[in-house]
Amino acid sequence: MKQPAKQQAFWLNQERYLEPCTVEEILASGAAERPPCWIDLQHGDIAKFEQLLVALQLPPLAIEACLEALPISRVVAYSKSLFIGLPIHSTWDAEERTYLWIVCLPRILITIHKEEMSALQNIAQHYSDGMRFHGTNTSSLLYQIFDYFIDDDMAFTLRTRDEINLLDEQLENDADEEWSIYTVPLKRKLVRLAAVLEDQQYCIGSLQTIDSESFEVAGLQDYFRDAISHLEHASRASGRQLAHLYAIQQEYQLQLQSKANNRLRLLTIVSTIFIPLTLITGVYGMNFHGMPELSWTYGYLTVLLLMSAIVVAMLWGFWRTGWFK
Repeated sequence: MKQPAKQQAFWLNQERYLEPCTVEEILASGAAERPPCWIDLQHGDIAKFEQLLVALQLPPLAIEACLEALPISRVVAYSKSLFIGLPIHSTWDAEERTYLWIVCLPRILITIHKEEMSALQNIAQHYSDGMRFHGTNTSSLLYQIFDYFIDDDMAFTLRTRDEINLLDEQLENDADEEWSIYTVPLKRKLVRLAAVLEDQQYCIGSLQTIDSESFEVAGLQDYFRDAISHLEHASRASGRQLAHLYAIQQEYQLQLQSKANNRLRLLTIVSTIFIPLTLITGVYGMNFHGMPELSWTYGYLTVLLLMSAIVVAMLWGFWRTGWFK
């Protein structure tokens, strides 16, 4: 039968780093003598995946939440377990949210996801190669997972800042380009990132008041407060970047409006100049017999000179009043 796309398991030993093991070894160990452990699962065959979640003794409501088509951010404490639905900004161009489901059981931390998550792979690698957790409990592991994803959020935030600054510089140098093709997608990405940051802040903040047998925040309060502080900083930064992006869009609209006004000004000048010329040609186009200028030898040249003088005088007047600036 099909297995979940990927599964890996680790013991958290007394030296505070990860030792690889199997899910079967964890299930076979007794709860009393079992050291803290971490099981990471990726969706595969749904039926087989659900059987595995049942075998891990996840609460039925938590299993439903892991399998629902439209997940939401949540932190729910059950009798002996804690369920967290954490939104993740996994890739910059993602159109939909990616969720990481975290289930805390007594001495077991289970992470569940549909897509590959590089942050989890980095944790598994780094903390198997000698890096140490802050404590020998699953709460320390949970904090480290949050910390890695928050670092990714900060990287996305810095990337948006650089893209917006570059966009601002390009707008100053080339105002003729259609900038909406750049600003609109970037605004959507920023809105998605800001929403993820808010939900992550809610999830981590809720853990400060959770009373559960499977999660103990004692000794880690400063670390979780630091994580919330970083999320708040990233959230404020994304808000500033959205404001900067709106300012860029407004500046671009003002430049478009200025160009339209310049074109209308040119059309107004041309129309105004031709009004007296049209009047003169209209008068002499009537061809009445009593018009002495029609039989005058120099009449044609005189009218052309008069019309030219009117054009020059009006152009000079417009220039004096600043219409060409």
